[in-house]
Amino acid sequence: MGGLSPTLYWLGNFLWDMCNYLVPACIVVLIFLAFQQRAYVAPANLPALLLLLLLYGTAYVVLTCINLFIGINGSMATFVLELFSDQKLQEVSRILKQVFLIFPHFCLGRGLIDMVRNQAMADAFERLGDRQFQSPLRWEVVGKNLLAMVIQGPLFLLFTLLLQHRSQLLPQPRVRSLPLLGEEDEDVARERERVVQGATQGDVLVLRNLTKVYRGQRMPAVDRLCLGIPPGECFGLLGVNGAGKTSTFRMVTGDTLASRGEAVLAGHSVAREPSAAHLSMGYCPQSDAIFELLTGREHLELLARLRGVPEAQVAQTAGSGLARLGLSWYADRPAGTYSGGNKRKLATALALVGDPAVVFLDEPTTGMDPSARRFLWNSLLAVVREGRSVMLTSHSMEECEALCSRLAIMVNGRFRCLGSPQHLKGRFAAGHTLTLRVPAARSQPAAAFVAAEFPGAELREAHGGRLRFQLPPGGRCALARVFGELAVHGAEHGVEDFSVSQTMLEEVFLYFSKDQGKDEDTEEQKEAGVGVDPAPGLQHPKRVSQFLDDPSTAETVL
Repeated sequence: MGGLSPTLYWLGNFLWDMCNYLVPACIVVLIFLAFQQRAYVAPANLPALLLLLLLYGTAYVVLTCINLFIGINGSMATFVLELFSDQKLQEVSRILKQVFLIFPHFCLGRGLIDMVRNQAMADAFERLGDRQFQSPLRWEVVGKNLLAMVIQGPLFLLFTLLLQHRSQLLPQPRVRSLPLLGEEDEDVARERERVVQGATQGDVLVLRNLTKVYRGQRMPAVDRLCLGIPPGECFGLLGVNGAGKTSTFRMVTGDTLASRGEAVLAGHSVAREPSAAHLSMGYCPQSDAIFELLTGREHLELLARLRGVPEAQVAQTAGSGLARLGLSWYADRPAGTYSGGNKRKLATALALVGDPAVVFLDEPTTGMDPSARRFLWNSLLAVVREGRSVMLTSHSMEECEALCSRLAIMVNGRFRCLGSPQHLKGRFAAGHTLTLRVPAARSQPAAAFVAAEFPGAELREAHGGRLRFQLPPGGRCALARVFGELAVHGAEHGVEDFSVSQTMLEEVFLYFSKDQGKDEDTEEQKEAGVGVDPAPGLQHPKRVSQFLDDPSTAETVL
């Protein structure tokens, strides 16, 4: 997603690992030279030693842990077996030496042992007056080991690249038939119809029946999402843990393939054209993807070069990115010394490098203090005003109301509602919230007064002298009457202050999210043969007043 191709990434890792490996390899050779170990540094043996160490470095990187364990034990096992005179054990040793050649560490360890044996035998014959020295490069000594490592290096690198591209090379598992969608919320159904009919020409991000079914699971983690996001929109994705937000983000960023459907970003399919799609994408993950030893400025300069920013503009791009997020004061400090809030700012600044068409933010304000959070909100609103789109996940309803022009609440991998925050509150919320401040000793008379004057009012919270009521809509709880009665008679019952507000977005979220996991439980009951009440598809969402009437969700009285 940073603009670097996977093949170049792994080749760069390979070269860096080789540079790090060559330092201790050279030290080993210098130690042998200092102690004049003729088995390794004699003129005829030194080339074999250098080839063993060099080829081992090119072959060991991929299978380091397995290679180390089997290599050391294999070298010791074959050496011990050779000490016995039993012909069967000798045959076992010969076979094992052929089999273990697939491990680079065995090739190195066994090659060093054979070089010592070859030199020891040559010294013994020389003392007897017979010079029978064999070149260590012969097949019987280390020749076979060198050839094995020549093959292993490119083979293991190819294996790494195949693993990187396995999603494009391997056939995708077939997804079993999913149940019918059933009845959807009218806003969600209208968006689905718009996407299916192709009326998304101006949208920068389009999700068409995006589905993800993980291996071994019966229910999809993401179930046929349809969505179009136009330029200059901030879209919020809400849902409890396990609702499918992270899976959706992983599919639209190309981190994992969709089981069905597709995500199209700036006209490029994320699955079929990942490189082109990533050029139009910025991503701020939930965990800070930063290098602790690099400064903030070095982070932005590095990503600017990877994204193809001209070299003459790299410094300017890094400076403006730091200034936009308020990090100029910390620009030249190592990122590992940043506070949690500044690390989130840096991660967001990295997502904005190169002016991507869509910026994905996964809980961007986690760990921030209120002041830093407001500053980041203003920075993101400025990005949206520039015509770029933002898609974010958050557990903060206040954040979504401040930033998002549209949002969706996900439950069991599907959108349960879709629209602007005000639209969702006006459609699914009912009544108003009345908050009173009274002396702690007069809280009961004040509560009795509200219950008598406003039928249907329900006490939702009592905390010291602060009382919060839920008022039903209309009737004797109309706003004009509420304000009038409290202004005239409130003081008689100890009311010092009062406020009336619309039902919060959080209550709408809680109403929908309480259904998380119910579909899977119902499916398990059906498969177990347990009786389940018939439910013809999804029902239309009901008003929050029913949620407020549910005694199981009553708040604790403090």
